[in-house]
Amino acid sequence: MPERPKRMALERRRHERRDLRLPVIAWEVTPAGKRSSMGLELFTRDISEGGLGLGFESVRPYAIDAELWLDIHLPGRQEPVETKARVVHILTLIGESRYLIGLLFTDIKPEDRQSLALCVEDFNIHKFLDEALKKDASDLHLTVGHPPFLRLKSHLAYIDAPAIKEGQIRAMLYPLLSPEQIAHYEAAKELNFAFSPTPTSRFRGNLHQQRGSLEATLRNLPSRIRRFEELGLDPVILQGLAQKKSGLFLIAGHTGSGKTTTVAAIIDYLNREQEKVIITIEDPIEYMFIGNKSIIKQRELGHDTRSYDEALKNAMRQDPDVICVGEILTPGTVKTALRAAETGHLVITTIHAGDSVQALERLVNVFDPQGAQSAAQQVANALIAVLYQRLLPSVDGSLLLASELLLNTPAVRNQITERKFTQVSNNIVTGRELGMYTFQSSLDRLHKKGVISNEVYRENSAGL
Repeated sequence: MPERPKRMALERRRHERRDLRLPVIAWEVTPAGKRSSMGLELFTRDISEGGLGLGFESVRPYAIDAELWLDIHLPGRQEPVETKARVVHILTLIGESRYLIGLLFTDIKPEDRQSLALCVEDFNIHKFLDEALKKDASDLHLTVGHPPFLRLKSHLAYIDAPAIKEGQIRAMLYPLLSPEQIAHYEAAKELNFAFSPTPTSRFRGNLHQQRGSLEATLRNLPSRIRRFEELGLDPVILQGLAQKKSGLFLIAGHTGSGKTTTVAAIIDYLNREQEKVIITIEDPIEYMFIGNKSIIKQRELGHDTRSYDEALKNAMRQDPDVICVGEILTPGTVKTALRAAETGHLVITTIHAGDSVQALERLVNVFDPQGAQSAAQQVANALIAVLYQRLLPSVDGSLLLASELLLNTPAVRNQITERKFTQVSNNIVTGRELGMYTFQSSLDRLHKKGVISNEVYRENSAGL
């Protein structure tokens, strides 16, 4: 490359902006070149890769060429970077009474500029996300005091990067969040969110605290919604259940058992084959759907609605055929879901449970003893089926789905009404001709095919 174009490319790179949230205190410069008496606390929105300038949001405008003194606080560094900067552009944020202010540093030590440039490079969350995608990792973990690490098929692996510093995760991830999400996390110390770093990838994030430090787990979501047969589920049975006009369809399992993936497969099937109005209530939205034959309205907690309860109550006024609820946890949510299932809507939801019978018990036991009997009657009337599932490591290191299906027959309905849950499992064994099957039979099938090891088989078999 000729020398002049090479220099121009280098300059463009040094001026490229990287989203980064760092705390800053800004002072206006007095006529004497000093700091004004009142400093303004703010956060950067982005910093140039070469450490030449930064941008921040402000509720007040600044004049072009106005000068500011800045103290920029970098994670892992005791003293702030002190610099003088000049306002070079100002943009009004559409629909908001806020401004995006662009600054160019005019007085900064070379070593401080280098520190900023290294900070921008080391705190590049996209670099870590790219590594997760390249290695097909299921999760990216960000933990203070350790380098970022990945969960691969059979082990954990560190990324070749410095240990994460206190404040670094906030700097990397806050630019991905809305002001409402940031406020929610800082009040609750927990936040679920999702984002798409590229047009073909999507991650689900969870922010949490550990020993007073902000930490994060980012789940690499599949880029393609898989169909029933790809998941190891009987397409004929699942299609039949998905076509029900009304009732409650429970997807049960522990965290990480693929419940959301199964719900997505059901929605995808309906979207391809049926003319339906489908409303989803999610925390957060993981799979993004584009309507095909169906109209799909996806609502996210904290962004589109305040709670599952409110969203469910209002969903019934939005002319839905199908309502998909991320999780039903409270008596109010369960009551509303059951009412929707009893009044002409197909309700699909997930529940944490160790098997299909336990899922029914948990659903009824959400209520106090006085309300449990009435709830059991409602569940017995509304229930269509319970699909319990568990992900197991295969011999080639991938994950396979083992499952159990309980259908609501007259015998099952009576046992739920009488709360004789321990007897329900017998119906799964005797209901094979109706399409029911036990988890053990699913496990036996995988073991017979040779796709799971003897050890995995023994660990997951009942009574072994």
